[in-house]
Amino acid sequence: MSIEKSYVVLVAAPLLFAVGCNKSESAEGPKKVEAPVAVAQVQTAPIEIRRMPRFLTLTGTVLADRQSEVAANVSGRIVSTTVERGQVVKQGQTIAIVDAREAAFSSTAANAQSKAAESQVKLAESDCKRADALLEKGAISSAEYDRQKTQCSAQLFNASALRANADLATKRAGDTTIRAPFDGVIGERYVNVGEYVQAQTKVASVFRIDPVRIQISVPEYAVALVKADQLLQINVAAYADRTFPAVVKYVAPALRAASRDLIIEAVAKNADGALRPGMFATVQLVIGESDEPTVPKDALKVDGTTKRLFLARGAQAVEMVVRTGAEKDGRIAIEEALVATDLVIVRPPPGLHDGSAIRH
Repeated sequence: MSIEKSYVVLVAAPLLFAVGCNKSESAEGPKKVEAPVAVAQVQTAPIEIRRMPRFLTLTGTVLADRQSEVAANVSGRIVSTTVERGQVVKQGQTIAIVDAREAAFSSTAANAQSKAAESQVKLAESDCKRADALLEKGAISSAEYDRQKTQCSAQLFNASALRANADLATKRAGDTTIRAPFDGVIGERYVNVGEYVQAQTKVASVFRIDPVRIQISVPEYAVALVKADQLLQINVAAYADRTFPAVVKYVAPALRAASRDLIIEAVAKNADGALRPGMFATVQLVIGESDEPTVPKDALKVDGTTKRLFLARGAQAVEMVVRTGAEKDGRIAIEEALVATDLVIVRPPPGLHDGSAIRH
């Protein structure tokens, strides 16, 4: 009986060994298969050498084309204000209204005095004619004649003065409505309802910002390069990826003695209001042309102040950080040295990086 059990054990042992070997192999798991590398489909364009403008870089400040601190021209209490900061106004539009009752009373009184003076003028004119006739007849002495003529003239002058006062009072009554002097934008409203204003009190500031002016300081060494109707390109920090064209319109006749620079003003269209008075401007003054390597503008990838482009070299993308120059006809000059046979990748797809596999 014991011999039979030993036989069974001996037969089963190799089977257990085989099962154990199979479990050991399955624990290691299947070998990993690497995924194929993704290849980006890109569009390319050649690098072209073109005649591009050369610039002299200057600095300037954006100014309103017209700016006015609108003042009250009458004394009284503000009864209404109709504008707020940033509001667009048209010439003649009401900004504020001053209580008109006092001005109306003054106008009524002045007009009454003027009418009374006019009746006195008619009497004075009759007296003067009568004096002339009496003098011709010898009925009055020269001294009496001179006295009557002086009196007549004084009445005429007095009537003229009263008439002028009446006109002034009428004008002041009309000035109780304070209006915008030109089309523009309200910069600030200085008064509120209930405040008392006088003739010199500032009520609101108005800016005309389309177009705008750019005041530019030109150093002495560059004065000979500046002339009227010259083209400029304006850049401001708020719109780093945008260039604003401008034209030189006003050139000072003399340099400032303290700083030895020439002040010029250029005019730029500003229909969307992007350029705001007070902005610091970087100005590029066109001073000639030169041959430069250029790429399509949409080949650039702008990240803040860093500009990159990708070259297609063989089956790989090569990334370059570049400095740019002038823009013209949809192309932009590149200041770094580029090989004329290189191809640049237009509209780089998202995720493209240096060394990416590409197909074009």
